[in-house]
Amino acid sequence: MIERKYIYNLGDRFIEIAKDNLDLIAIKDDSANEFSYFDLEQTSNKIANYLKDLTIKPFDVVAIFNNKSFISYSLMIACLKSGITYTNLDSKSPVERLKKMIDICNPKVFFYFDEKSEELINEASVQDLHLVNYSTNNFSDEISNKNPEFQTHLSIVTGVTPAYIMFTSGSTGFPKGVAISHENLLNFISWSKDTYNITSSDVITNLNPMHFDNSVFDFYSSIFNGATLLSINDDIILNPRKLIEKLNFLSPTIWFSVPSLLVYVLNLRAFKENDLQSLRVFTFGGEGFPKNKLRELWGLFGQRVKFINVYGPTECTCICSSYVVNENDILDDDLLPIGKMAPNFYSIVIDDKNKVAQSNEIGELCLGGPNVGIGYYNNIEKTEESFINDPRFTKLKIKVYKTGDLVLYDINKEIFLFKGRVDNQIKRMGYRIELEEIENTLNSLVYINESAVVYLNNEKFNSKIIAFVNTTDKNDQKIKQDIIKYLPNYMSPDIFVFLDQLPKNQNGKIDRQYLKLSL
Repeated sequence: MIERKYIYNLGDRFIEIAKDNLDLIAIKDDSANEFSYFDLEQTSNKIANYLKDLTIKPFDVVAIFNNKSFISYSLMIACLKSGITYTNLDSKSPVERLKKMIDICNPKVFFYFDEKSEELINEASVQDLHLVNYSTNNFSDEISNKNPEFQTHLSIVTGVTPAYIMFTSGSTGFPKGVAISHENLLNFISWSKDTYNITSSDVITNLNPMHFDNSVFDFYSSIFNGATLLSINDDIILNPRKLIEKLNFLSPTIWFSVPSLLVYVLNLRAFKENDLQSLRVFTFGGEGFPKNKLRELWGLFGQRVKFINVYGPTECTCICSSYVVNENDILDDDLLPIGKMAPNFYSIVIDDKNKVAQSNEIGELCLGGPNVGIGYYNNIEKTEESFINDPRFTKLKIKVYKTGDLVLYDINKEIFLFKGRVDNQIKRMGYRIELEEIENTLNSLVYINESAVVYLNNEKFNSKIIAFVNTTDKNDQKIKQDIIKYLPNYMSPDIFVFLDQLPKNQNGKIDRQYLKLSL
């Protein structure tokens, strides 16, 4: 039996996992290419030495356009071993948005994978960035010459060292970079292993884009627990039947995605009852699962596959609670519960004065414990606003994160029920979207006087972002073309309503509730 030392950081964790599983498959791609833990250990060491030669130091930031290749995963592990903070960015980002993210994290080097992504970086950069195309033969040759042994910085990489920065929508019009530490992720890895009973026999899908919060589950639950990460190219996901045929061949045991992807596959009738014979868990989160579609999925797989609904903000390491779906949940029309808090989390519910709410009162959910992230990178003001002191303790500073989610605690079932938001943030296709960010972008256009954005998800409007606009140019296509320079497609309004004047409430603010009811 291997004697264990205490694991302080993710580099240590990976080294121990690789040592135990050298010949096992760490990564399999959608072409059935396989890479062992030995391959991943050696390649990540070589890239770590490469980064060291570039004089990239612990706490520096490395930006990555991540294409889910073996090299890109190796690069992430190399950063973790080196105490470097990585950020996976979206290679389809609008130029202006990417520019803001680069400005916030100030990366020392930017890794990309094709000419198109290089052009985007050059267009967005406000500074001279060191650029590296990691998909070329030149890079492969350079890496192959590096030492496969790495003299790690692990002695100075502690639990509070930032592991990655994950960008989310911001209400001010600027994206927020959530910093998550090594300690946060070590707790998360242990939780996922216990909750899903993960072993080296498991094959966990990587359907989620690497710049998206849900990918944290894919990468860390698999690679850091000795299982296999199954990398699925984004283009395949656009063709549901091709996706399912691929998965039938590649034999995943755990599927994790937003409900939107499962609904998309169901709507195109791509699932068949005998599909995914190796699958033992469907797990989903990031948004509510429409009950009619959940029933349809349950009807196909519910007798042989476990369904787990998860909840958690980016600021708290991807997931903080889980709920195993049962037959009774399928029969009623309510949204699935948030569920029970994961170990190493604690929760309180506060009122609008930041005081602890009564047990039967709806309030804002706040989360505490070692999975709560460090804060917003390069944004102390926003960090202090959202990561507050636990109001129960006046003699100590104990950090809790204000989720913005309104909940009610069900005493009988000992679970939280979701009751809405305290702000204008929505979840769409799993992405967090601040409606104010869309409004700020619209209002920045010189021909728009004012705007208000609402979100409706009902029988008449199925997951639609609707913009009410007072403008001198009532051309919705022109507006769309102008705002996609600043916003990703999933944030672009689906419908524009042009008004000569936007209605105001008694306080002189735009009456968004009136606008919703007017549709």
